Amino acid sequence: MAKAVVRLLGGLFVLAVAGSAWGAGADERDTPEKSVDLDLEYRFQMMYINPLELNGLVAREVGYAQHRLRLEPAFRPVVGVSLFAQVDVLDGVLAGDNGEYGGDPSAGSGLALTSRWPNNAGFKVGLLEGRDPLDPDSYGLTLTEVDPVKINRVWGEVMLPVGLLRIGRQPAASGPGIGLHDGSRTNRWGVSRYSATADRILFATKVSEVYRMIRDGAAYETDRAMDDGVFLVGAEDLAVEDDPSYGGDDLKQGVGMLQVRVKEPRLFGMDWHPFLFQVAVGGRFGEQFKTSVYSIPVSLEFGLGPLRFQGELVAIYGQTQEISQGMAALREADEAKRVIRDQTIQGMGARAILDVEMGPVTGTLEFDYAQGDSDPRDETPLTSFSFARDANVGLLLFEHVLAFETARSAAVGIQNLQHMGVSSFPLTEIASDGRVQNAIVFFPQLLVKPVSSLGIRGGVMFAWADAPVTDPIMTLLNEDGEQIADDAVNWHGGKPAKYYGTEFDLQVEWTFREHFIWTVEGAALLPGAALQDESGDAVPSFLLESRFTFLF
Repeated sequence: MAKAVVRLLGGLFVLAVAGSAWGAGADERDTPEKSVDLDLEYRFQMMYINPLELNGLVAREVGYAQHRLRLEPAFRPVVGVSLFAQVDVLDGVLAGDNGEYGGDPSAGSGLALTSRWPNNAGFKVGLLEGRDPLDPDSYGLTLTEVDPVKINRVWGEVMLPVGLLRIGRQPAASGPGIGLHDGSRTNRWGVSRYSATADRILFATKVSEVYRMIRDGAAYETDRAMDDGVFLVGAEDLAVEDDPSYGGDDLKQGVGMLQVRVKEPRLFGMDWHPFLFQVAVGGRFGEQFKTSVYSIPVSLEFGLGPLRFQGELVAIYGQTQEISQGMAALREADEAKRVIRDQTIQGMGARAILDVEMGPVTGTLEFDYAQGDSDPRDETPLTSFSFARDANVGLLLFEHVLAFETARSAAVGIQNLQHMGVSSFPLTEIASDGRVQNAIVFFPQLLVKPVSSLGIRGGVMFAWADAPVTDPIMTLLNEDGEQIADDAVNWHGGKPAKYYGTEFDLQVEWTFREHFIWTVEGAALLPGAALQDESGDAVPSFLLESRFTFLF
């Protein structure tokens, strides 16, 4: 199931691997002094999209406002030992007193006229009242109760004489990678909404110190700098431990990484920008579904003069029965007739960004690639890849339009499997949540900063699919023979095609005293054939957002 792997592997199996630089201690908070710190970020965003659904009437004019307060305390009671946490408050909660009195969620007052305080309602893609649950058009935006407080991470770490030891529920990444994203404010477009997290035991050491020790002899002095040197990282993740009394359903992950950082490189008689090269190998293994899947991410950063380059390549490969378990039930209701297969997995994703600085103007050429698969059957290899949830590309197409359509298809699949007693639910992973998948993107951009506190960024995004865009759920439900091509439909019920469309993005951002940021973003999407329905129709879509961020 091509789209399932997109998430299940592209997002999960790269865990730690793309971001294991955390293990290298590439974090300014790794300081030996005693201290207690608290980083705060409060975000209030107002969104308007017209339409969200390009081919129907379920989600025409969509408008809402949301909160999020992120707390990141750091405790260092003694030298070299630290405790960290990350907590989100009101994450995704809508402004206002929403829902029906006595319902779920319940409004605080029976009359909107007399409402005196807002509640904790959010929204999701769900079944609309009185609609057919097996029709994607029956699903739209529905209200849901949101947990007002969510503890994302709690972990401890200690600086040993030989390296860093980190234990607990900790970040699975340390930056904005395409395989994993740490949820930080590092995106050029939009916002980060997730926090890639792992239950992990991690050890990292600076092996370049061994070379310096031998070279300098008695004159050697320890260098604890985390932005210069050669680092080795090893980690073990406890991904799944379902039944404590049975080990056969456990899923473990092992990670190893090499990272090379040069703070002030000098080559060919010239001073270059900081250099980074990182390569890792991670593997996930489990007995229950005969899972053996590997991920190899490689990243490179360097620059000279006005030029800066960032590149990343991630490859995943292996095999598992987990996806086939769920997909077999979707294709065959009779459990005795289901065929469970060892399915081959292979996928690749890449990103390359070249920035050219010319005084107050920075030109950018961005290329993004996520391998696709137009055959959702489990007897064929899964050849697809999905970017991390917060590795944003543009503002509208991937972040909202495709997120909505894929969520509707996933809901139909889940409805089909809900009462079949399956042990695997890969259909939940079809919903993209804004992730880039099955895509080839060319995205030229221009940033103008007339003053240091004001930035104006514009870009034109051209997006194609690597393989014809196919809705795996409705395609499999339509399957009627040996050939799948004549049964295939896209997310909108039309014929599979390759051009998503052209998107125009604009951003204006003003910063006041480094602690307040006002961002206004707008986008216009001209849909291509891949977004058209069975009648060949798809209307343009527009987005406008105003966002206020407080940082302390």
